[in-house]
Amino acid sequence: MGRVIEYIKIALMNIKSNKGRSFLTMLGIIIGISSVILIVSAGNGIKSGISGQLDDLIGGYVQFYADSSVEGGDAVMFTDDDLDAIIEKVDHVKGATDLWMFSTGSAQSNKGTFTAAPTFGNEYMQYYNTAPLARGRYFTKNECQRGSKVCVITERSAKKLFGSTDVIGLEVNMTLYGITQEYTIVGIRKDNDSAAKNMVFNSGEVEMEIPITVLESAYGFYTEKFNSFFLFCESSEDIESVSKQAKNLLEARYNVRGKEVIQVYDMASQIDQISSVLNYVTIFIMLVAAIALIVGGIGVMNIMLVSVTERTKEIGIRKALGAKTGSILFQFLMEAVIITLIGGFVGIVLGVLGAKGVCSIASATGMGTIQAVVDPKVVLSATAFSSLIGIFFGIYPARKAAKLSPIEALRHE
Repeated sequence: MGRVIEYIKIALMNIKSNKGRSFLTMLGIIIGISSVILIVSAGNGIKSGISGQLDDLIGGYVQFYADSSVEGGDAVMFTDDDLDAIIEKVDHVKGATDLWMFSTGSAQSNKGTFTAAPTFGNEYMQYYNTAPLARGRYFTKNECQRGSKVCVITERSAKKLFGSTDVIGLEVNMTLYGITQEYTIVGIRKDNDSAAKNMVFNSGEVEMEIPITVLESAYGFYTEKFNSFFLFCESSEDIESVSKQAKNLLEARYNVRGKEVIQVYDMASQIDQISSVLNYVTIFIMLVAAIALIVGGIGVMNIMLVSVTERTKEIGIRKALGAKTGSILFQFLMEAVIITLIGGFVGIVLGVLGAKGVCSIASATGMGTIQAVVDPKVVLSATAFSSLIGIFFGIYPARKAAKLSPIEALRHE
């Protein structure tokens, strides 16, 4: 044990005496290790954050639609009776609704006129956006059946219109296709600022959720039949079974079993596809980082060969004094390993800090709360790999030093 400590001291002394050269040797290892940890940790954090946001937004529902390109597809138009049948007969269903979304409206208040993005649906539309209500309530089934001019808006919309979120019971005018209607605010929904939300939902200065029956009574749209609707499940784990049961029920009602007229678009599957793409990108960049590690290892071998040449006389003296071949080999091998371990440690620190920095920037740009996921397995693997690099690329210079003839080494100038 004492001999090993002595070898470590000698190796550290040689590294210290050639600081600049040793640092440049470590640089390739540092870049490779830090790149691997940064990419994996930041990639896992961003993937986890985006997947979590998408799962919160679209993980609990599926969309059914009639494929008009299939023979008989044009004849299938869904009705509220179909939705009621699914809710009654299929287990683990919270509700279903047809959705009409617009981005061409405007909302007026005493603070001015703002762009409005109204969404029309029945009372189950409350499950479409999973952000909870901050104040008030959602409109009821009776209000939907009566075509009551009520609405739910977001906290940001309330502040735009009135400068406050204490607006339950206040009126707001909304104009759509030249027709202006007055709506009573019954609920305020919490804001959701994630980038995923902006991809899924309508975006506007004022976001409104309104009973779908108003769309027909006030604006003249025909909403009794529709070619698509959204089905909300009790949990994302129920999606597969609920989709299958609901599809079988609808195919039986329209006598189109086996014709693939009724299609199911599973929003949750999009999360898996995004995760797969991110995984491929991460693997590709890790391969690039691995190349940097190999280049760093070649640098270690090169510097160790230079060290052997410079210390040829020292090696000769040690062998003349009785140093064994194994001792010489172990000394130079230890020096190579220490260089790579120091480079690996610095790379780990920079990689973790870099990953946290990247995730902080991602959070600041509106991607939601993104936190770096530092996998201990990746850190240990990076450390082990850096050690293997040192051993692998240090063996040749160490063997060359160990096999030097004492006489030839002592003659070296």
